[in-house]
Amino acid sequence: MIARPTSTPAPSHRALRLAWWGAFLLTIVLLAAVGFARSASAADLPALPGASAPIPPPFEDGEECEADEPECAEAESEEEECELDENGDEECEGVDRAEGEAPPECLLTTAQPRVSVSAGEQRLRLDVRYTLTAPADVSISLRSSGGKGSMALPASKRHLSHSGNFHETAQLSEVETERALAAKQFTVRLHVLDVPWSCHRYDFRHLRVRHGGQQSPVFSETGADLRAGR
Repeated sequence: MIARPTSTPAPSHRALRLAWWGAFLLTIVLLAAVGFARSASAADLPALPGASAPIPPPFEDGEECEADEPECAEAESEEEECELDENGDEECEGVDRAEGEAPPECLLTTAQPRVSVSAGEQRLRLDVRYTLTAPADVSISLRSSGGKGSMALPASKRHLSHSGNFHETAQLSEVETERALAAKQFTVRLHVLDVPWSCHRYDFRHLRVRHGGQQSPVFSETGADLRAGR
């Protein structure tokens, strides 16, 4: 007996439709996954030229800032300013000695100078009353400033004891005498050798108080220095 082949039934129309929708939904899911992966990788790429840069964090301790920044401008305003005088010495004007006398490590704790000028003798005399925490070598120099120009005496090195009065007399030329008589102030520098650099802010004394006649003026820091008879 010969067996007849059994025919496979054809898929129904409904089954085909379900298969088509399944494939369509799968395609959409795959496309969405690819798009999400591309956007995530693009976020890690470096910014293109012209793109807005991120805002930097505030300054941290120890970080340098530009001179036009308010923080730097405020800090620089507190620093002293120094310039070279006619003799090549550095003069610092930023810190006023009125803030207090020099600390002990600066050795020269007090100094009260006075300058007197004699037109008839063409002579200048410098007197300094001082105190030191220990004997030291001191470089002493003087300079005037006024309408007829400035005059300066070269620095002289002296070994000073704990306390006392320093005196020095200089003979002036006719031009130097005229400039000394027309001076608005005298600046005395008492530079103690071998002390910390921070002590140099105390080197200068500005003698702006003038007393006496036109031909024999006396200059000091305050009127009290003159009344004390120095």
